[in-house]
Amino acid sequence: MIEQRAIVTQFDDNAVWVQAERKSTCSGCKVKQGCGTGLLSNHVGNRFSEIRVDKTSDVHVGQEVALVIPEQTLLHGATLMYIVPLILLFIFAALAKTLHFNEVIEIFSGLCGLFIGFYIVRIRLKNYKSDVQAKVVEIAEEQ
Repeated sequence: MIEQRAIVTQFDDNAVWVQAERKSTCSGCKVKQGCGTGLLSNHVGNRFSEIRVDKTSDVHVGQEVALVIPEQTLLHGATLMYIVPLILLFIFAALAKTLHFNEVIEIFSGLCGLFIGFYIVRIRLKNYKSDVQAKVVEIAEEQ
């Protein structure tokens, strides 16, 4: 399970909205002074994402909670997002080439395959939204 700390910003009867800091891997890298990503991260500063999570326990605004998402779910989503559009790009471009279209049509076909792949991924992830949903597993005790 991948865990992330977050702060509750608002809630209602069914859902909790939490704000989680987006972390980069630059803090653990030895080359961060010479890397464009590291320099950009220092310049932009901390960035936060607001996430909606199903309410499973009582919380209040300002409370720190721990969110988890299964690693398998994250890997499945990443594979879908990166591999499916690329495979369709190559299939559509290869199909145009085997049908002896000119290069402009091949490029256009490849781009159509790429966008169709993104659309398929979007529909698939929208239909399985509950599988990708983060869950609150730990609520920090107040002091």
